[in-house]
Amino acid sequence: MTGKLKNKTMKSIATRITLIVTLAMVTALGVDAQDGKALFTTKCAACHSAGSNKLVGPGLAGVNEKRTQEWLLSWIKDSQAFIKTGDKDANAIFEEFNKIAMIPFTDMSDAEIIAILDYIKGDGGTVATASTTEPVVPVAPIEYAAEDVEMGKQLFTGKKHLTNGGPLCMTCHNVTNNEITPGGLLAKDLTNVYERLGDAGISGILNAPPFPAMTAAYGNNQLTVDEVRQLTAFFKYANQVSKTQTVNSGFSLLAGGGVVGLILILILISILWSNRKKESTKKDIFRRQLKGNDSIES
Repeated sequence: MTGKLKNKTMKSIATRITLIVTLAMVTALGVDAQDGKALFTTKCAACHSAGSNKLVGPGLAGVNEKRTQEWLLSWIKDSQAFIKTGDKDANAIFEEFNKIAMIPFTDMSDAEIIAILDYIKGDGGTVATASTTEPVVPVAPIEYAAEDVEMGKQLFTGKKHLTNGGPLCMTCHNVTNNEITPGGLLAKDLTNVYERLGDAGISGILNAPPFPAMTAAYGNNQLTVDEVRQLTAFFKYANQVSKTQTVNSGFSLLAGGGVVGLILILILISILWSNRKKESTKKDIFRRQLKGNDSIES
């Protein structure tokens, strides 16, 4: 009897071990089989090309040859933390790209990051050899119509609502331009964003926001193709005329309006408080009752 129990116990343990190993293998295969191209498109394409073209950040062709896998994993997981370690290459890249912080991808596994790197190493980012390299043709800047600039201005300030909803840009961002009201100070000033990022960089960010706050605001309220073009046109115009505009003092009209509104509310509360009834509404009743009691006693 004891022997049978032991055999059943051993079989049960073996079954559990087999199940655990199988689940682990399935999980591992699922991670390994992640589509590197799809991951690159959703996580990286807003700021990087898989080739050699610069967008918000550098083109990633040949990145596997330039850096070790360990270095790349540290940089992609949390570039800011990596920069603070004093790594020379990390700091050089940060300086080269105007100290625009790359968002951390702490939610990604090593296997997912490696899948992206494998995609870049393969068809996504092959580096041409000297014998096959063709002359680089400069990309002509996009010319925008005056109507695009005006529509972009209206979208930025909220005079025209975004088609799919979402907050107006100037809630968080400011653009120094005499034709519009100063904007918010919660996020980066966009007066010269076109100079930093160009058409491709701005378009990439607006089409697939890589920053958490923007993702939350516009993830389900994606901008249309026309809206992306119009906002880009406005940013280009704002950058071109920025040197002739009056620089904001840093105290935006929105913030000033909020302070003035608060002061008015406090004044109103003070007036209402000073005019309040200072005695109990039942004071006369109490007085009559007290007089009646005095009369009875006397």
